[in-house]
Amino acid sequence: MIRLRGPLGMLAWFVFSACIHAQPSAQAKWIQRLLPPEARIIETADVKTSKGQPRSLVLWMLHPTKIRRDREDLTCIDDVYGDHWYGPTRLSLLDAGRKSLINTIEVQDLLMTDGESGDAFAIPFLVSKVAYEVPRVDRQGEGAPLILSLRDLTGEGVAGQFVLASFMACGITGTSVFGYSSRRDQAAQYQVEIIEEGKKPELAWWAPKIFHAQPVRPGKWDYTWKPGHGCDCAIHEQVEFDRMRQVFVAQRQVTPDASLVVPKSREH
Repeated sequence: MIRLRGPLGMLAWFVFSACIHAQPSAQAKWIQRLLPPEARIIETADVKTSKGQPRSLVLWMLHPTKIRRDREDLTCIDDVYGDHWYGPTRLSLLDAGRKSLINTIEVQDLLMTDGESGDAFAIPFLVSKVAYEVPRVDRQGEGAPLILSLRDLTGEGVAGQFVLASFMACGITGTSVFGYSSRRDQAAQYQVEIIEEGKKPELAWWAPKIFHAQPVRPGKWDYTWKPGHGCDCAIHEQVEFDRMRQVFVAQRQVTPDASLVVPKSREH
């Protein structure tokens, strides 16, 4: 094997490395061909299905805008979004064996309801660990997030789901589960049915904090959190995935927070 030494060797290695990194992978090429020409691929991830079907999830955006924060005017919303891409966001499921598209869904934003288009979402490319998994951080505690951090969030035995975050208030992040539905063999955004005493059950695409909490086991959560922001209360959430309906069911109980309630003066 011939080895080039000195400045010439360093130059040759630099050119060789640059060429390798400049060329898109074979996988990226066939995936890009299945998407619109203006699509920007954010991340891809392979899904190990229970039936051994070759499936891949692709998170992509249509002509997104690249937004960097003003470092002199940071707020708590920047902990969630950081420096980010902003625009129409899609999740596609591909048949990696046949190199074909199975289905594509829109990312429904926190403020959207059924029948409305949620075509404006923020996907960070440099952010803290507040809302996303960040494998490596810099001195400011930020880094490139792993958005498609696939886990078994439904308890169906397939690590095919991930969580997206949407800012609600300081310290409160809206969470929603996206990913691979093994029952339907499709990409999906999962709804949450919120059941609270004295209120009508509500189906929502997003729920505050739920899916950022540590599950008791795949598909089940049991935890308590305090919203603050003028609410002297504690919220107890018991959440479990309903496999038949393919929705998360959240039993919610709101109680006064004893640690925040100021005791009344005793009468003499």
